[in-house]
Amino acid sequence: MIRIKAIFIGVILLGIVVISAFFIWLAPVGAGYTAKIMCSAIFVDGLPSSRARDEDVLADNNALLSLITTNIDLRNKTVSAHVFGFRTRLAIYRPVLGCVLADDADQITQLRSNTPLITPVDAKPLMTGPLPKDVERRALNALLFDVMDEPGPKPTRRTRAVVVLHQGKVIAERYDEGITAKTRLPGWSLTKSVFNALLGSMQLKGMIGDMNDPVPINAWQSNGNDPRAAITYDNLLRMRSGLEFDENYANPLSDVVQMLFVEPAAAGFAVAKPLINPPGAEFSYSSGATNILSAAILNQSGTRGIYQKRPTDLLFRPLGINSAVIETDQDGYFIASTFMHATARDWAKIGQLFLQNGVWDGERILPKDWVDYSISPAPADPNGIYGAHWWRDLPGGNNDDANNKTPKVPKDAFFALGHDGQSISVIPSKELVVVRLGLTRDRYAFDLRGFIANLSQLFPTIDPNAAQQTGNEDRRDDEGNNQDQGAPAAQ
Repeated sequence: MIRIKAIFIGVILLGIVVISAFFIWLAPVGAGYTAKIMCSAIFVDGLPSSRARDEDVLADNNALLSLITTNIDLRNKTVSAHVFGFRTRLAIYRPVLGCVLADDADQITQLRSNTPLITPVDAKPLMTGPLPKDVERRALNALLFDVMDEPGPKPTRRTRAVVVLHQGKVIAERYDEGITAKTRLPGWSLTKSVFNALLGSMQLKGMIGDMNDPVPINAWQSNGNDPRAAITYDNLLRMRSGLEFDENYANPLSDVVQMLFVEPAAAGFAVAKPLINPPGAEFSYSSGATNILSAAILNQSGTRGIYQKRPTDLLFRPLGINSAVIETDQDGYFIASTFMHATARDWAKIGQLFLQNGVWDGERILPKDWVDYSISPAPADPNGIYGAHWWRDLPGGNNDDANNKTPKVPKDAFFALGHDGQSISVIPSKELVVVRLGLTRDRYAFDLRGFIANLSQLFPTIDPNAAQQTGNEDRRDDEGNNQDQGAPAAQ
């Protein structure tokens, strides 16, 4: 009897500990995640509130999120979330800057008063083009049908958009029900590759120096003995900063989850992490690295107003990307690791810019060697699959397996990849850019490698030595000499 009583008391105590842990540590994360994701899905992407909750928040996610109650204020464009009335978190929408978590009514007023005035971007729509005559339309349609289809009776793949560019023109696109070519969609870590391009544009214009220079972070450089002051742009871009950071979305207490959905200052949280390895020594994927770069861009910009206009003025305006929204933390720093939203076609323009070696409509946007730099491995890691905020291969690659009979991804392909199955695939030898956006939390529900390999196989390989004359502006270097002729500038 005494033993049974002890077990009973132990179970009760364990239950109390679990419930306490939930309310103290997990509830704020879940409420913050729910409020932020729903706010962005509804007010930035334009999705119905029921879809935002049932898919963007709950689908294939932790069941505890179903305990969270939400309140959507369509008039004031806010979403609040709480667990049984406790640990309420609030997300608010602001024009231009999207959604941000706020603490109270006073902070809402302050955040909304700091919204920058940015001249709207004139759209430069991508042109549509015919399918190349030697590409079998039926085979292409079959691949696209499969991407949009579900592998089983329960939705797990949830592809929302696919866009295929060939020679800078849209030759195929598919959208899920309720999604159109005008619907913004989150890119998650595709945002990292966009900030790679922003840094390239800033370097071209002389706003920043060499990527091997120490990154200007005041908290590091104000202390002459801080070893973090030696961290370079290159260290951060190649995910070799040496800083401690736990990039585990499955753990609600991990650094990446706390940074995105609990901490008020994403950049400040990342900057404060301690050094655990020498800079440049070891690869460790970290969203914190990109938010440190975001802080460095602000330091180089002088004022927050100039900083918040940088992506638009240096990148989106020349490309005619008018759908992009990059969200910030409460301090006004772009959450450069994660929170950009754009239409599938505008995401494709980022890939096309890199396919065209940093030139758009005859204007050089990125330095001549920037794309080569972005997709090259770190000097100490010649077999690595990561470059500088671009992937050189897909994780779980099988291209080097000589016994594998499945189609191979072209060796010159490179990728921007994001959480929940977002991808931009750039394949220079095929003059292809492929964007796939969705809500795929089961990594086995969609085979990106197989899709890109099979799609690439349908298209002829270009002769790299053959000049391409397509009626668009040739790409020219700073001396006006024709260089890297290949995919035309998209219009």
